[in-house]
Amino acid sequence: MSECKIALIGATGAVGQVFLRILEERNFPASDIRLCASERSFGKKIKVRGEKLIVEEATPQLLSEVDFVFISASGSVSRQMAPLAVDQGAIVIDKSSAFRMDPTVPLVVPEINPGDLHDHHGIIASPNCTTTPMVMALKPLNEANPAKRIVAASYQSVTGTGASAGEELLAQSRDV
Repeated sequence: MSECKIALIGATGAVGQVFLRILEERNFPASDIRLCASERSFGKKIKVRGEKLIVEEATPQLLSEVDFVFISASGSVSRQMAPLAVDQGAIVIDKSSAFRMDPTVPLVVPEINPGDLHDHHGIIASPNCTTTPMVMALKPLNEANPAKRIVAASYQSVTGTGASAGEELLAQSRDV
């Protein structure tokens, strides 16, 4: 893959921070990385690849300057920003639940259905954190002996709704 320009919306959140760590660990081929977050984080500096990058607003101008936009924010932020990014010519990879049930948006786990990456209209959705490992474990089992039905239960982390939710739970726990 040749080098590309990317923007990360939600860069200061828990998922955004993991994204940045993985980007560094895997030496992702990005020639330019733009960090975006909510207004309260504008101007904050985050070290990425040894360089301090400034958190900015995800403006139409900024979105027009990148090839890919990774969104690791709330569903409401994704519903607002993803179409805007697509209108500016970027391809969006969305980690929120905003587009997971949209039949026009491919829901992709690259190890399972990589061909679906090519059949998009600018937005690619990513399943939640329990679905991804489950389907990766089930795929070889299903190929060997097709399943008729799968019953699964998951218990989600409170921080799945954002870092502030963990702080709220901690405060509530202290009050009990």
